[in-house]
Amino acid sequence: MGVNRKIIRNAQVRIRVNDFKASGQTIEKAVQQAGGQISSSNETKTDNGIENALVIRVPAARFDALLALLLKESIFTDTKTITSEDVTRHYVDVEARIRSKKAVEETYLTILKQARTVGDVLKVEEQLGKLREEREVQEAELRQLKDEVALSTINLSYYQQTEVALNPEEPFYAQIWRNFTDGFRLMGDVLVGLFYFLPIGVVATVVVWLFLRWRRKRRSKV
Repeated sequence: MGVNRKIIRNAQVRIRVNDFKASGQTIEKAVQQAGGQISSSNETKTDNGIENALVIRVPAARFDALLALLLKESIFTDTKTITSEDVTRHYVDVEARIRSKKAVEETYLTILKQARTVGDVLKVEEQLGKLREEREVQEAELRQLKDEVALSTINLSYYQQTEVALNPEEPFYAQIWRNFTDGFRLMGDVLVGLFYFLPIGVVATVVVWLFLRWRRKRRSKV
């Protein structure tokens, strides 16, 4: 007989929708019809639009069908990542350790019944306490594994962009201000350049003037 594989399946999806409200209603209905539930919802609004991040739990057998329905709401898919993790070996190992702990507990309970001194009773009860704590931790781990195998998780974010975000046009007053600041920066660059080259220009002018003066004096002597 083949081993019943234990697979944990998850999806990470981000989509852009045409109508945020209508898509939200469609998604909620699809999740309910698939026998799933929305375990968390986080809606945010910005100047660029509105977005809702959902954590959806759905029976593993309906994971693919629900994911296909959700993607039908998309007019653009930003991301779609699907993962499958085979936890069969770990699942079987945890089950085996729990059975082993229970068997040891039964042995200690038998010893406890035969204990004749208070010291013996206390020692056995101490060991039983440790075993039970370890078993409870393992049972909690097994319950978590069973939940993750039985219910797949879809992290879905869907958003709608505003008209401004879709068609960004710079307002007229913003264009005027941008032109003004660009002109101001250009003027500043020119002034910096003048201050940088001014000493060189002065020196060059003095050198030329001295040369011409020397040349005129030389000609007058001749």
